[in-house]
Amino acid sequence: MSLLRRLLRSTDEFIERARRGPYGESSRMLFRFVNSEDLALWSTFSDAEVGGKSTAALQPAEEPKGTALFTGSYSTEVGEGAHARLRRSGYAGISSAPKDAPMDLEDFDALVFRVRGDGRQYIASIRCENWLVDERSNDVWQAFLFACKGEWSEVEIPLSRFLLTWKGKVVEEVVELNSKRITTLGISLAGGDQLQPQGQYGLGLDWIAARNTRTHDYDAAAAEAAAGASGAEGEAEAAAREEGSGEGGGKGKNNAESTGSAGGSNAAGSGSSGSGGLVM
Repeated sequence: MSLLRRLLRSTDEFIERARRGPYGESSRMLFRFVNSEDLALWSTFSDAEVGGKSTAALQPAEEPKGTALFTGSYSTEVGEGAHARLRRSGYAGISSAPKDAPMDLEDFDALVFRVRGDGRQYIASIRCENWLVDERSNDVWQAFLFACKGEWSEVEIPLSRFLLTWKGKVVEEVVELNSKRITTLGISLAGGDQLQPQGQYGLGLDWIAARNTRTHDYDAAAAEAAAGASGAEGEAEAAAREEGSGEGGGKGKNNAESTGSAGGSNAAGSGSSGSGGLVM
């Protein structure tokens, strides 16, 4: 019985490896923004929490249905009730809620955001458990999210593009992102007067996925190779048919020439006999 179980387990592992391909899983859907349950997995934040005047909201989009809109107002002004240490403001964003277990994205090397931009600069963020202590910290990995204005597009960001920041400042020390234990993802407006005009903003959200570009490229290459092989096979078959037709036509021509020669000989023979009769 144990041997049978091992055989079954080996078969299942083989099928799983074949399904995933030589480089692992091709992609994994992480978040959708279809309904209220999906949106409840996210929370908003802004400088209004410390006395700023920016706002942030995540709400169902009017069109197309099944998408969401990260929207609000961006301001660098400081309100009257601002924190005593707040000298300037200007940030707003959304963050996914921590799950019961961290997301293991070790097999993937990129995040893909299907979004519709409004001409503003946005930032994608990743939080993960610290390598040294098994808990979240103020360390955040960030990368620019360049969304096409007025158009839906898939924005692929390699994980290698994410830079470690601490309280908004880039950390000079090179630290590897712990992609095996990611706790939250986020999207925010890129702060700073040079990057953002004050006023309303809105980023359309469809989905966020993890992608293994090696497998993705492998699948594309395999499909291209299969299409090329199919085309070559079709060309070979067409050439074979053409060659067969040419040989058949040649044989028909030869038969016709033989028949014509025989007919000509018979006609000549008949003419000779007739001439002999006339002479007589």
